[in-house]
Formats: sequence, C-alpha cells, structure tokens
Amino acid sequence: MSLKPFHVVLFIAVALCASQGRAEELSPTITAVPANAVKTEFPDFDYNINNGLYATVTALQSFKNPDIKNERKFKLKNIEGFKKDIEVRALMQDEPAPLVIIFLGLASKSKDAMARLWQYQLHEAGHSVMVFDSVFRASFNERSCHGVCGNVDAEARVAAKVISAFIHHPDVEGSTTKIHLLGASYGGILALNYARLAKLGVIKQAPEKVLVFSPPISMRTSAVLLDKYYDEDTQKASFFDLFELSGHKPVEAGKKIPFTESQMRAGIGYIFHADLKDAVNLSRNMYKYEMPKTEDGKKTRCFTRFIEQVVYPYWRENKGVNTVEELWEYGNLEKLLKACGDNVHAIITEDDPLNDKTLLSMMKRDVPSSKLTVLPRGGHLGFLGTKWARERVVKFFE
Repeated sequence: MSLKPFHVVLFIAVALCASQGRAEELSPTITAVPANAVKTEFPDFDYNINNGLYATVTALQSFKNPDIKNERKFKLKNIEGFKKDIEVRALMQDEPAPLVIIFLGLASKSKDAMARLWQYQLHEAGHSVMVFDSVFRASFNERSCHGVCGNVDAEARVAAKVISAFIHHPDVEGSTTKIHLLGASYGGILALNYARLAKLGVIKQAPEKVLVFSPPISMRTSAVLLDKYYDEDTQKASFFDLFELSGHKPVEAGKKIPFTESQMRAGIGYIFHADLKDAVNLSRNMYKYEMPKTEDGKKTRCFTRFIEQVVYPYWRENKGVNTVEELWEYGNLEKLLKACGDNVHAIITEDDPLNDKTLLSMMKRDVPSSKLTVLPRGGHLGFLGTKWARERVVKFFE
C-alpha cells in the first residue's frame, strides 16, 4: 500500500506547524529487527520488521517493481450481463500451461505493483497469468454493472464470468491446462468465495488450487477497525502527517521507525476510506443511492454504514441476501476455509492491524495448518516482497 500524495502547496502550508513536537511523539520501542530474530516455525522467513502498522504502510515500497515483458491486453466482449467490454492483462506461455488468476485487493488496479510482482514470479515459473482490476473498483463496476460493490458472493460469480470469457477467448482457447487462484486481502476473500461456489457446483470453472494472502479474518471486524482508525486517527492527523507516509521506504534493520502508531493508523484509515469514496462516488449514480448520514451529521463509521445501510438493502431488494449477517458471513475467513475443499490455503500474520487478536487466537485453534499459515510478523501484505513469499507462491502452484 502506498498513500496517495497531497498537493505540494498543502504540504508547505502545514509543514511548520505540524512538525512542532514530533520528536517527542516518537516511540523508542518501535524498531525494525533483524530477520529471524523472533524464533518461529519458519526459520527461513526473511521479513525483518516487527511492527504490523509499519509493515502495512510500507508494503508496496518494500520490493522493486519488476520489468514485465511480453504482456498482452485482452478485450473481453459480450460477457453476459456486462454493459461494456472489459480489459484484462495476461502473460502467456508459448505452450499450454496452468493459468493463475490474480484477485487483487479492495481498490487495486491490474497494473499495480503487487500484481506485477506476482505476474513476473509466476510466469517465470512456467505459468500463464491473468489479472484484472479489483471487482470493488468503479472501473470494473461501470463495465460489469453487476450491482453495488461489497457483496463478495455476487462478485465471485461475476469474476467467474470474466475468467470463462478469457479462457474461451479465440487467442487463449486451448492454451490452459488448469486454473489456480491467487488472492490478496479483499481479493483473497473473493477467491475463497469463488472456491466455495465452485465446490457447490454454482461456478463451472473450478480452480485446482487457491492461495490467499492477508484475507481479513472477519470483514465486519476489519470494517470496524478501519472506521476506528479513520474516525480517531485520520481525522486528527495533519496533511503533513499523511504526506510523510507517501512513498516511504522501510528503514534499515535496527533503526527506529520515524512515525507514531497513531500516524500510521491514520494513514491506513485514510487510504482505505479514500478507496471506498472512489467506489461510492461512481456507483451511487449508477444505482441511485446516497450514503446515509449519522445522527450527529458526522462522516463516521463509513465502511460499516456502507455495508449495512447501502450494500445490504440493495442486495436484499435484488434477492442477493436475506439478512445483513448473511452478507457479512461471506467475509468470514474461518467459515470460508471450512466450506472449501482441501485445495485452499490462507496466509495471515500475527500483527495484521486489520484483524482482532481474539479472532486470530480462535483461528489458530480451530483451523488446521493444512489450510492456514500464521506468520509471526508482516502486517497486512507487508511481507509479499520476501523470498519466503515468492517460494511459497511458486511451490504451492507446482
């Protein structure tokens, strides 16, 4: 994740007043640690930051963007229910090969750094790889017109239409031996819902293997936490506080992290709510709704209000869900893993700031290690640039 930069004029205007007293706010206990300083069952785990907030805000700055060659763009036409053609990106092998479909995070684009990293790694390992914009993005929904975003069950069905259209594209037909799914964050929940529906026979293009990184343990809890960060930290942060986080690369091992925990929570709250705002601004015109106001008129609890007071009423009316609990349950990691076959695996971390510690303990107790890996550190997607993560991806799909 990298924070969207603010205008330079705003930065200059607030820099002097915002910087007053910053040194006193820094916590001396927040430091980077050498790789493997924490004894774990993963002796080869090479991620060296032991603060989940810092790992999260520097996630996409922790690895180099690979040089992608021979990428092709495919325009998929006449997909059932879609109002416009949709474009996907793919790296294809010269001979028939397994196809890995990447499901991205909440508002990620197909050309974002994480997608490029996985494309490069998997294509180098002998797979064909396809990726498209997140189903939550306005750029996807304005083409699919599948309904208000946030219903992951409905979005898995829509993603299946895209995959089927790609596999049967004239330039792709016959070149895929089997399909795999690779998901990140919200895209991980999407991939698991896809696998669940495939097991039920609802989706015909069944994946052979599904690997997901940093899926929320509970989408409801993650929404509450993001709202908390936004309401309590982002709203109090200055423009300078947020600007400093933009494009920041991780400090070297052993050095102090140059941000307070509140500042990092503010950055996380800001970027996720900015992504939500982008999706809402387009889809409210398409589906004719307004974000409901709170009793005090303040813009608080945005994520939770959106799901419960916009997404749920829409899908209840359109016969997609019966209760708000049913909608939230599509984002329950433990239930999804149990509902899928033995071909799925989730990788999460102890210090992901989007998860609740109690729920994490229950996951570790109740979900077998064959379906779940819990890393000691790495935040939310912060560890994706490690050699360990690359090896895990490549070996899982062998």
